Amino acid sequence: MAAVSRTILIVSVIVALIIGVAAGYGVALTTAPPPAVKTVTTTIATTVTATAPGAPGLQGEVGIGALLSLTGVLSSYGENSKAALELAEKEINEWLKARGEPWYIKIYVEDTATDPKTAMDKAMVLHGRGIKFFIGPMTSAEVSEIKSYADANGLLIVSQSSTSPALAIPGDWVYRYCPTDVIQGPAAARVFYDRGVRYIVQVWRGDTWGDGLAHATEESFRAILKKTGEAGDVVPGIRYDPAAKEFSAEAAKLADTVRGLVDKYGKEKVGVSLIAFEEAVAFFAAAKAYPILAEVQWVGSDGTAGLAPLVKEKDAADFSVKTKFLSPIYAAAASPYKDKVEKYVKEKLGRSPDTYAYAAYDIAWTLTLALEEVDAYDPKAVKDILPEVVKRYFGATGYFELNKDGDRAFADYELWIPWPTDGEYDWKIAGIWHAVTDSVEWYDWWIAAVGR
Repeated sequence: MAAVSRTILIVSVIVALIIGVAAGYGVALTTAPPPAVKTVTTTIATTVTATAPGAPGLQGEVGIGALLSLTGVLSSYGENSKAALELAEKEINEWLKARGEPWYIKIYVEDTATDPKTAMDKAMVLHGRGIKFFIGPMTSAEVSEIKSYADANGLLIVSQSSTSPALAIPGDWVYRYCPTDVIQGPAAARVFYDRGVRYIVQVWRGDTWGDGLAHATEESFRAILKKTGEAGDVVPGIRYDPAAKEFSAEAAKLADTVRGLVDKYGKEKVGVSLIAFEEAVAFFAAAKAYPILAEVQWVGSDGTAGLAPLVKEKDAADFSVKTKFLSPIYAAAASPYKDKVEKYVKEKLGRSPDTYAYAAYDIAWTLTLALEEVDAYDPKAVKDILPEVVKRYFGATGYFELNKDGDRAFADYELWIPWPTDGEYDWKIAGIWHAVTDSVEWYDWWIAAVGR
């Protein structure tokens, strides 16, 4: 097919997706569970379609790797993304079949255990079998680990949830369908300030992601204080080992610091910023030994928003409510595609997905649209046109663009918190931070419950 006609075709396809046309071209709206996504093991050989120069185009199976944290400290996020990708794979292949395409996608899921070295090992295994396109990995530490390998071998990496500003590098082989923490930091800072906190103690995961978000939050809070002329500070906090499982020493140190600030400024002006993954549950367990830590307000991050263990563990959920533990996570725009993914994940896993699962769904679709356009298993060609495909796509996270670094260019942030409902805890949204105005829109139920 000529280049011009293919360009017209892909634009038509994307428009069809946007307006929801279903006859022949639109995305199927079914939510019936598809066959499970195949998990690659070291004993199974995989053949991936790679179109040779002069060949008629994509044929047969087209493989895409998915590096997901199915175990480890982001396991619930990984499970959510896996479910969203199952739905995407089913829909995409129905769409390709309806179009009469001679190819289909196959998503090969590997568990990285939320571990950078494991992520590298799994990426190399899949690459050895011919995979050149990857969804994930999910954490910035994992992306950082495999980045040099991907750049050197021309492997296209598209992460749904890596947010470290240190990985915002123009022209590399990494795209990220989420905003970086240069945006999340101001959201967390504004939440603290809006709730009356003027002295923050930071506790953060000592890796690429944690370091970046701690720095962005501190800079943003100091900027607010400078602009308003108010007294306040971000005091030296605790950087902990990502491999830590128990936090009694860290909790004791935090309690001493918080107590000193409370004695000097009052508990209403003191807050704790916890930048963590699922180890937040263990940290809360240690913090419970110090009543002073439950008397000040806490703010989390996208690493804790929506985590299943924080609502399943009653003690952790109780502590979250007492400390008004709000966790910012970027907001997916309302759309029928978001509703469809949410319904599928809730039916499969019994919970609503995090925003990054919606992004994983969008990655699968936009990679497919770009592959359809170039009609070759060619990461360079897909890499070159993917930003333009994204600009014309409307999916589970709404409209978005990629900036010069290949990251999501803009976003608002929802504020999630574990909250009791009918005797059980579930995640609830207390408000939303608007990036354009740097302001928090608190929801009525939250204002009625806590004031702000």
